[in-house]
Amino acid sequence: MSLAEQLSEMGFEKNQIDSAVNIGKAANMEQAIDWITTHNNEITPGATASSEPVLTLSSSDSATATATGAATANAQVEANSLKCDEIQERIVARRKEQQMADEKKAIDMEKKRISDGKTLLEIKQKREEDEMKKIAEANRREKLETQLAKQRAIEKIEADKRARREKAAAEKSGGVVGDVPAAKPQVATVPQPTRQYDECNLQIRLSDGSTVRHTFKAADRFEKVIEWIHQTHHTNPFVLVQNYPKKEFNESDNYKSLTELGLVPSGSLMMKSLAHFQT
Repeated sequence: MSLAEQLSEMGFEKNQIDSAVNIGKAANMEQAIDWITTHNNEITPGATASSEPVLTLSSSDSATATATGAATANAQVEANSLKCDEIQERIVARRKEQQMADEKKAIDMEKKRISDGKTLLEIKQKREEDEMKKIAEANRREKLETQLAKQRAIEKIEADKRARREKAAAEKSGGVVGDVPAAKPQVATVPQPTRQYDECNLQIRLSDGSTVRHTFKAADRFEKVIEWIHQTHHTNPFVLVQNYPKKEFNESDNYKSLTELGLVPSGSLMMKSLAHFQT
């Protein structure tokens, strides 16, 4: 529907519509109504063409016609004024509705922004919790493997002690060492690994009391551990010792693999400076 048709439906006359569109250059409803209400007194009513003959009136009839025309014009002006007031009220109401709609839209957008931010925060917290769970699980597995390694070492020490005692008893009684029946149970008590490990997780207590961890390959030689400590944490001469089983590593161990030294899958070492160790 064109602008002229919309104005016509609202009750404006053709001359008012033409004036707003052609003279006022109104491009929309609001501009057209503003033009009509502002320039209403300047808009002349359109003349109506008639084919009837023109009557010549007397002076008294002319005065009466003039008074009647003036009254009609005043009534038309008053009617147009009321109509304009009504239209202005509609415009104000429409603007208020639009303002309320804009405010509601802004509130909804703010709520959505807050909701999206809350969702992102929850996702971040969930990721952090999952990461902490992974770290805790890795620490638990490492601790369990360390405990198992200690237990195996203790059992091996006990088995060696029993073997030495039984060997000494057999030699003392003049028996054959190979005939000692307790030898087989000793081997059976040492659990054999059912899994081949490719890595070695070492926990090393430095001379200053701090603890570091590093993962080596199971096939790495012990000298690689020494080199890593020199490069990353310590430059002074030192030795590494193991508490379970009690062992001091020397130069001959440098060329052995971590698997051969029983440090796979995990082990705990302690570093001591040579000066401290000699005392």
